[in-house]
Amino acid sequence: MATNYTPMLEQYREVKSKLSNEILFFRLGDFYEMFFEDAELASRELEITLTSREGGNNKRVPMCGIPYHAADNYIAKLINKGYKVAICEQVEDPKQAKGIVRREVVKIITPGTILSESCLPDKANNYLALLYEEDDELCLAATDISTGECLWAIFLGSSRTNTVCDQLYRLLPAELVLVGKLDGITAITSFVSQRVSTCAVTTLSNADLTVAAELPHNHFTEEELPTNPAAQAAVSYLLYYLHYNLKSHLSHLNKLTRINTQEYLVLDASTLRNLEITRNMRDGGRKDTLLSVMDFTKTAMGSRLLKKWLEFPLLNPITIAKRQDAIADLLDKRVVREPLKELLGNIYDFERILTRIEVGSANARDLTALKTSLSVLPEIKLTLQECQSQLLTDIGMAIKTHVDVTNMIDTAIADNPPFTIREGGIIRTGYDLELDELRSIARDSKQWIHDLELRERETTGIKSLKIGYNKVFGYYIEITHANSAAVPPNYVRKQTLVNAERYITPELKEFETKVLGAQEKIVNIEYQLFSVIRDYIKERIGEIQQTALHIAQLDVIISLSEAAARFNYVRPKLNQTRDIIIKDGRHPVVERLLHGEMFVPNDTELNHRDSEILIITGPNMAGKSTYMRQVALLTIMTQMGSFIPVREASICPVDRIFTRVGASDDLATGQSTFMVEMTETAQIVKYATANSLIILDEIGRGTSTFDGMSIARAVVEYIKDKVKAKTLFATHYHELTELADTSKVIKNYSVAVKERGNEIVFLRRIIPGGADKSYGIHVAQLAGLPKRIIEKAQQTLHELEQGKLPAIPMPLPTNEQCNEHAAVTTVSLFSSCIADELLALDIMTLTPLEALNILYRLQTQAREENGSL
Repeated sequence: MATNYTPMLEQYREVKSKLSNEILFFRLGDFYEMFFEDAELASRELEITLTSREGGNNKRVPMCGIPYHAADNYIAKLINKGYKVAICEQVEDPKQAKGIVRREVVKIITPGTILSESCLPDKANNYLALLYEEDDELCLAATDISTGECLWAIFLGSSRTNTVCDQLYRLLPAELVLVGKLDGITAITSFVSQRVSTCAVTTLSNADLTVAAELPHNHFTEEELPTNPAAQAAVSYLLYYLHYNLKSHLSHLNKLTRINTQEYLVLDASTLRNLEITRNMRDGGRKDTLLSVMDFTKTAMGSRLLKKWLEFPLLNPITIAKRQDAIADLLDKRVVREPLKELLGNIYDFERILTRIEVGSANARDLTALKTSLSVLPEIKLTLQECQSQLLTDIGMAIKTHVDVTNMIDTAIADNPPFTIREGGIIRTGYDLELDELRSIARDSKQWIHDLELRERETTGIKSLKIGYNKVFGYYIEITHANSAAVPPNYVRKQTLVNAERYITPELKEFETKVLGAQEKIVNIEYQLFSVIRDYIKERIGEIQQTALHIAQLDVIISLSEAAARFNYVRPKLNQTRDIIIKDGRHPVVERLLHGEMFVPNDTELNHRDSEILIITGPNMAGKSTYMRQVALLTIMTQMGSFIPVREASICPVDRIFTRVGASDDLATGQSTFMVEMTETAQIVKYATANSLIILDEIGRGTSTFDGMSIARAVVEYIKDKVKAKTLFATHYHELTELADTSKVIKNYSVAVKERGNEIVFLRRIIPGGADKSYGIHVAQLAGLPKRIIEKAQQTLHELEQGKLPAIPMPLPTNEQCNEHAAVTTVSLFSSCIADELLALDIMTLTPLEALNILYRLQTQAREENGSL
């Protein structure tokens, strides 16, 4: 039997039936209420009291609620836990409603559409990304609605899934929307869960492309729209999702930009992670990253742009040089740089303020913050006239001062307005004559009541007579029962109390109507005036957004010049000879972390003549990884246009940087450390070009010595013969240093170590020549292994070096074809009965994984022949 609920709950159920999995915040007076399953869920997740209310037929239903003015904090908690929230408001005046007040969902808040200032990261974007695939074309559309930024990209070929994952790692979207069938959906969702774990994944299944296709034309110019049909569909679906949830015009989404990988140095997810450019590997935060070292921005807009510059370094030397010129200009003019820093310190995040104005959630304090921000623009333009570089000159000319907006806000909005816009007090006195008159009435009402009370006491002779007010009965004259005989005949009884009677007079009633009407009119007039001002600004949002972009660019340039001034950075030269030449280079992050210790600088020279591949040997902890990362970071800094920590440098832009650094596994997908290592190596040799920079650290350490050494050697030779990329290759396999004897493009380098008896000192210097020791036992001693273990290890090492122990802990071949080697105590890597098959292999065409499979098969065969299987 169906339950007959109260009219209000029936209305709630009707609204809820149109939602999918959103938690419904249902407005009742000053509260958002939740009922049924939503109440149980919200009370648990928000840790608020679960109560109940009468639902009809003497049945109670679960209920919980929150004050509407505190909703942002509660919504943020739910969003951070991956939920969506639908806001249902009253959409008609209760005074004019016939029956129950009409309510509608006015917006749906998701992780990618949240706009509350308290819920957004100041120095990072909050992207919503969408993926759509059609005919092997994987399309990405993304937006940060809090700033108005819109992007799109298209990925083709067999690598499209990997490439889009790399892009998602850059964007770090708060929400990913999937549309239609995606071939790489498993790989994408697995990557998101592992590397972008805070991203909520949504499936859009009810979108009408016919309706959605019209939306891009309402936001962007025809020149900006992609010509590719699949990309057009992705942008259309993205806008459809936004309009469906936010139910607003979203006119601030007015510029669409393509992510063109041919314009940027490509950094895949592994490289971004390994080099800790914008996020550290420890907890994903900014601390101890390249971004944290270089960020001296004064505005949130500038900080977000600096992150983009770091993640999207440039390829075009002309554009790079323009940024360098601007940094040099400000570096030489401290008297210009310092005033600009101070002026930028007065600028709020008006990029996001504009969005709140567009969607109607801005308050008067947002407008005063916008006024404060815009008011410093004339002085910034004037100060930039002292600069000569083209980029700074262009920025100075492009910045508009928006004096009309500043003057309107200054004239209309009070200096310290209240937080809400429905309580009055937001419009400045003198702006509107009618408003001033009503305020005068409201302001003088207390004195008028006081004067009336004194006059009535004197007229009636009742000294205890008093005039009061409450929301239910309005104004009244209260007289105790003891004085009832003295009540004048024109007093009309209004309310009876235990000890007194309350009356109203025609004069007091007229005053009440006037005062109460004035208060209501004040609030309405102020809101109307505020709405007019807000609409005036909305018409100029596009122009002010462009100014915000120029301010962000200026902020980043000042930040980079400040870093150069503080840390003694030098302008690198740009060359077209495909060389990377660094003199006395320093690691930009590590040198900042050293306290009371000087960072040891090192030289680097990579070219395609005689130093294409550098094989670097030396002990752990000596600085090999720091050195290689340093070269990669200095290259990235150069291509973003920054100065770098060197004595001098000449660098040719590279198209991609690949890194295989450290040991990590992927247990969620069942991949071991070694499998991850081989997978990443395979990606590098597949996609690197002669214009790339490769950083490889300890390839082949996750398997047996012979297997690992063979793979490492095969990888180096494949890069030398096929890829021809500039490569830094760190290894503990000293045998690989022999490669330099047979190739003119390979050079050996090592980390200098000074021995003092059984102790070693790492000099942190990279010097020519290969290392002849690994110093592993010394490192173990430094790590604190017990003395007994160290002594036993030293004894064992000595016996191995003297030939008293077999060098390889495995049986020697006993096959009759290998009898001539039976007496040998140390077996050569390629001296066995399977030599013929090895000699027949073309290892230059093998991938690392193919080499691994062949080695495994040959090893199994050798063991069978030995009788060890």
